[in-house]
Amino acid sequence: MNITDHYINLSQKALSITKMSMSEKDLDTMASNHSFLHDFTAWLQVLDNRPEYDILYNAIKEYQIALLCCAQGMYQQAFMGLRFFLERTFVAVLFSTNELELNLWKLGERDTYWNEVASKDPKSKEIIGIFSSRFCKAFFPELDTELQHYYSMSIKVYRECSEYVHGNKSIIDKIPNTFEYSEELFNEWNDKADTIKQVVLFVFCLRYLKNLNQNQIEKISPTIQDEFRNISHIKRII
Repeated sequence: MNITDHYINLSQKALSITKMSMSEKDLDTMASNHSFLHDFTAWLQVLDNRPEYDILYNAIKEYQIALLCCAQGMYQQAFMGLRFFLERTFVAVLFSTNELELNLWKLGERDTYWNEVASKDPKSKEIIGIFSSRFCKAFFPELDTELQHYYSMSIKVYRECSEYVHGNKSIIDKIPNTFEYSEELFNEWNDKADTIKQVVLFVFCLRYLKNLNQNQIEKISPTIQDEFRNISHIKRII
């Protein structure tokens, strides 16, 4: 088989898997996470003048690719893309508070690490990064009681996606040996994507919501009004 036929056959197989992923049984799951593209874009529109915008824009492109990989049966790549999306989005929010560090990163003179974005100090055991009380106090102090919950969700889903990056034995055993649809992995990916959607929207509210004008709030309100209807401080603003 020549190279052209080889990749045409793979493309046709991917299309067949996509049709299975888009079956009536699974469509609601996929549609919910696909709609997050629209929600994220609404936030991009109100943050378009911020210096961290480019990182956020790149992150959502990777999320779209991860969705496509999941639909086409490329599950390991889908989980890797999902982790990248979460990490890049959080990095952008962290850098939004320090333009010096952001510019050094853009120049290639600054690396980023998950531990500085969301972790606990080894000595004090206090949360550091974007879920810290200090960060919350600066931008939305009323959300302090929610920090531990969303921090725990973020740490857990990041660790679970990382297993697909590192290729642990248990993960290798779960991934099909041939290019095929897996209902288990499809649902697992979408469950993790749903969790990531929740924590990302919370972090956006934590960092930006109080700094938006009324017109901007009206644009992003549909993206969060159902998600955070039980958080009174967010509900009051929107």
